[in-house]
Amino acid sequence: MNCCGHGRPAVRNETKERGTFIKERCRLSLQEMGRERGDDMQQRAAVRDRMVRIASALGLVMFSVALLILSLISYVSIKKDFLLSTPRYGPNGGSRMSMFHAGFRSQLALKYLDPAFTPLTNALSEDLQNSSKWTYNRSAFIQLKKEISQYIDIPHNFSLTTNSVRIGQLMHYDYSSHKYVFSIGENFRSLLPEVSPILNKQYNVCAVVGNSGILTGSHCGAQIEKFDYVFRCNFAPTEIFKKDVGRRTNMTTFNPSILEKYYNNLLTVQDRNNFFLSLKKLDDAILWIPAFFFHTSATVTRTLVDFFVEHRGQLKVKLAWPGNIMQYINSYWKTKHLSPKRLSTGILMYTLASSMCDQIHLYGFWPFGWDPNTGKELPYHYYDKKGTKFTTKWQESHQLPAEFKLLYKMHLEGLLKLSLSHCA
Repeated sequence: MNCCGHGRPAVRNETKERGTFIKERCRLSLQEMGRERGDDMQQRAAVRDRMVRIASALGLVMFSVALLILSLISYVSIKKDFLLSTPRYGPNGGSRMSMFHAGFRSQLALKYLDPAFTPLTNALSEDLQNSSKWTYNRSAFIQLKKEISQYIDIPHNFSLTTNSVRIGQLMHYDYSSHKYVFSIGENFRSLLPEVSPILNKQYNVCAVVGNSGILTGSHCGAQIEKFDYVFRCNFAPTEIFKKDVGRRTNMTTFNPSILEKYYNNLLTVQDRNNFFLSLKKLDDAILWIPAFFFHTSATVTRTLVDFFVEHRGQLKVKLAWPGNIMQYINSYWKTKHLSPKRLSTGILMYTLASSMCDQIHLYGFWPFGWDPNTGKELPYHYYDKKGTKFTTKWQESHQLPAEFKLLYKMHLEGLLKLSLSHCA
């Protein structure tokens, strides 16, 4: 009895302990399972991350390989005749077959740079060999001058004058939003001419010299020097390239961005001296400064104005600051089916020259990466450093192949003479 009576609490205690033990084991098992599940999820996440990184790396490699293949295809397509043969050219351009190869290469360039461009025929090669046969069409050129004058009176609108603007007047920009303005200050107005510097100016035969790499090795300098009036573009250097481009300059454009690109915004004494010496070489030429094309030129324009005021009387160069004339010039060229985002400086200079000259010859107007006379590769500008690759950044704003096609058509019509061959 006593034994049985004393044994019941022991059984209950043992059962209780066993239940507690089981609960603890369950709790520990659940914790272990949780840890294992967490570890498993971490491992899966790590695997996913590795797979994503591998996929990204493979995608980048495949993209790079695709770009390389496309580049090689383009290079081989354009240069295949160089790889297959190395034709030799004589001093005057070589044989007709060699000229055909050069012409073919030029046509291929036109197709690549402007797919809508109808390739030029062998007439271009023929013309390069027989440039002396070009005939000036005086009556057609007079008609062209009249047509342009219906859109803009260039002599009177060539530059703002002291009488055409007032201090405090707000100028807008041709290619920027109308909200951007430039306030005419006293210093700016003091730099304006009293009358247009080309008013009542007329010249017989003029040269408009572009900056194409086709002038490299052309030996056209002596020929350019003989013209009655020489237009140049964008303050291009001439001194060390005089054999090919000559030195004479009667007018040159000067985009304010040139100050930033080549003269470090005149931030140092050396920069200012370099700019002063460059201007000194122009003597009494006209510096045509289109300050109201883009609002981004505003700060540089003020720097330029301060410099000219500071050096007033020390330079012979004549300053010209055109107002908002581009809408009128653009309207004319639209009638010739030319309506790029922005006309090139070269065709703009031809437009200005048409009001001052009886006959116009163009040099350095060739927007392609090799010489049509020899087939050799060319830099974009004749003054680019040796080894500089031909650029097509101009495609963002210009339609240079279309411009060239139009200029060549005008050449055939006797409205201008397009010089593409070497001069000596």
